[in-house]
Amino acid sequence: MIVSLQYLRAVAALMVVAFHASEKLGTMAGNDDAPTFTLGLAGVDIFFVVSGFIMLATTRGKDITAAEFARRRFERIVPLYWLLTSVILLVVVARPGLLATATFDGAHVAASYLFLPWPHPALDAHLPLLVPGWTLNYEMAFYVLFAASLLVPAGIRIPALIGVLTLAACAGLFVTTDTILAFYTDPIILEFAAGLALASVWQRGLSMSRTSALCLVGIGVLLLHLGSHSDLPRIVWAGIPALLIVTGVVHADSGKDLRPMRLPMLLGDASYSIYLSHVIVLPVLAKAWIAAGYDAAGAQGPVFLALALVVSALVGVGFYGAAERPLMRAFAARRRRLVEEAANREHRDARLRRPTAAMESPL
Repeated sequence: MIVSLQYLRAVAALMVVAFHASEKLGTMAGNDDAPTFTLGLAGVDIFFVVSGFIMLATTRGKDITAAEFARRRFERIVPLYWLLTSVILLVVVARPGLLATATFDGAHVAASYLFLPWPHPALDAHLPLLVPGWTLNYEMAFYVLFAASLLVPAGIRIPALIGVLTLAACAGLFVTTDTILAFYTDPIILEFAAGLALASVWQRGLSMSRTSALCLVGIGVLLLHLGSHSDLPRIVWAGIPALLIVTGVVHADSGKDLRPMRLPMLLGDASYSIYLSHVIVLPVLAKAWIAAGYDAAGAQGPVFLALALVVSALVGVGFYGAAERPLMRAFAARRRRLVEEAANREHRDARLRRPTAAMESPL
């Protein structure tokens, strides 16, 4: 495990929380044009680069089949997402109108569970019922491509996968309408390719000093800050800095014995739960804030933002401990049991195939 990458996952999740909390603050103040923490959007771009890196770093050189890879990704991503999507669905059915960004539509609900981009009935975008799930639509498509790449010779696997992602992004330049095709050919998919390329270089043993790595992180953060106030395409203002940051973070820790700290490691472990659950937390927190008579503008605004980060992190860690981690342990136990059963069957079959002394005798 790369410790610094765990820290980065925590930071990326909280960046997204901060962005949505700043949006919620503007809505509470009745000012939809209020400035938002746009830089926080790049948390998603960091996640995509990290995803590309991790998929290669954890599978290269290992005897893993496409089916095994797909099953493990399903176990890691799907159950918690379906659980929280179901929570949103129950709220929409039981209390229509309670969540401004959630409206019941049968086709939209089905697409949400199936990880298919679909026009949101209340928002002008291809978003699922659990809004952060739009990134999982990209993740699942990437996993399908990665699983398919495991079927081709190892020597051409990663160049072919990077090539497919690049060609898809290039094709997207010619898609002029907001369709599902436009969604899947968005240049943001190049961030997965960037993560793959980074992992390829890293696994060849190329490294840099910790000072150089941290400088790279600093440059990435600076470019993010400058780019978040520009009109540049997202792949430029967020994607490139995200690659610089992930590269720096990986090399800052690689082989340098960075000591894991308990809280950042826990937040990194819980980053997926934090990311998915915070859109449930923020509306509830906003209603409680207003009901308590606090102001959404002025000096109290930053207090709400800080509280949103803390509460979202606490709830996310709670979901991680109560649902995500038990699910992962249950799946891991099931895998071990299946391996043991297969080994026992093989041992039993080998004994049955072993020739007896009478059979071995020439007489």
